[in-house]
Amino acid sequence: MDLRRTVLTALQVALVGAVVVAHLLGVRLVPVLTGSMTPYAPAGSLVLTVDVPGAEVRTGDVVAFRPPAPFEVAGGRPVLHRAADVAQTADGPVMTTQGDANPDADPWRVSLTQGTFGRAVLVVPLVGRALAGGPVATLTLLAGGAVLLAGLGALRRGRHEAATCPDCVAVAA
Repeated sequence: MDLRRTVLTALQVALVGAVVVAHLLGVRLVPVLTGSMTPYAPAGSLVLTVDVPGAEVRTGDVVAFRPPAPFEVAGGRPVLHRAADVAQTADGPVMTTQGDANPDADPWRVSLTQGTFGRAVLVVPLVGRALAGGPVATLTLLAGGAVLLAGLGALRRGRHEAATCPDCVAVAA
């Protein structure tokens, strides 16, 4: 049973470590809260993005970005839409965005001259709602899951050891 405990602990540490390293490398977890990107990323999905400079955004890319004023989203959440067009203007490159399920382009144009954007690299169905609370909630959820798994493992070990302990003496009540 020590091997199982060691493997479980190693998996927990690896999971938490992978999340931390991925975050440091620019991988972001973007929960999809609406159906605007269906069928690419239906509501409730989780999209993993990697940071890219605006100069690398191309027409057709699915990107996470913050819309310009006055279209900001409550809580500063990013919008995940497709770059429907990338064009050069006198002020520099801009992108027009549109949700795949939306009939029209978004009412804004996003400047690509400043900041980074999250290019979608992976869609994980059904996981986004659990992680919709933001980075702190995501890390709390992961840490809570690791603690829960450790607690369940300890409970199983305790039952197993009580049932198989050759030196234990049953106490009559």
